[in-house]
Amino acid sequence: MAIDKTLIPPGSPRGCEADARGENEWWQSFFDEDWKRFSFDTVDPERTQKEVDFLADVMGLKKDDRILDLCCGIGRHSLELARRGFTDITGLDYTSEYLNEAISTAKKERLTVQFIQGDMREIPFEAEFDAIYNVFTSFGYFKTNSENEKVITSIARTLKSGGRFFIDTINRDWLIRNFTRNTPNTWHGEEPNYILERNTFDLATSTQHGSWTFITKEGISERKMQLRQYSLHEMIELLTRHGLRFQQALGSIEAEPMTWDHRRMIVLAVKED
Repeated sequence: MAIDKTLIPPGSPRGCEADARGENEWWQSFFDEDWKRFSFDTVDPERTQKEVDFLADVMGLKKDDRILDLCCGIGRHSLELARRGFTDITGLDYTSEYLNEAISTAKKERLTVQFIQGDMREIPFEAEFDAIYNVFTSFGYFKTNSENEKVITSIARTLKSGGRFFIDTINRDWLIRNFTRNTPNTWHGEEPNYILERNTFDLATSTQHGSWTFITKEGISERKMQLRQYSLHEMIELLTRHGLRFQQALGSIEAEPMTWDHRRMIVLAVKED
């Protein structure tokens, strides 16, 4: 498949996935320069390097593996892999501003990474990747379980037989244990940029609903978000239904076996032959 590595035109729809129906999903407007300022821009190079050390080790990545960074954002991990000599990396996202920055960095550093704009429910490849990773809580964005499951369907179709899938998201059981009346409202950031995060949790649907107020020098804006949270047994069942055999669950990049005291849920699965 030919990959267009030119800059993505400004004004393309925002969010990690394109909504072909044109519905106003929260992720279409949530991921922008403000979110980047409070998320990607706060991560120092040493943290990215440590995360890639862990990712490469757990997945057993080889330099000639074909690797997909699913919901790559500004390409933190895919670019770092390229710096280490990995030769066949693709990053897929739908936020045009983030892809433009990733492409610009790759050109400046003369790194070979292919960045494409696309929908994580409809990855435009067929049995082509040795490894796919999805990190930074980039799963569970959609309104229904069936739409979220389409992401796993797409991943399974895109992996080669024996290919590995790595997902890093929030541990739903940790969230429930720590979601008290005293903690739904949380402040992030430092002067002059702050976020006030107000959250509720729907136990019937296992969905976190949030209202995020961004306070910057440019003004104040508010965004809504929702995130379907998964317990480990739910994630394993979801992967298994699509021929992705569970291998292990870790709770941190120190490779600790996951417990309900870990905030993160890091799962490795392998596509059945």
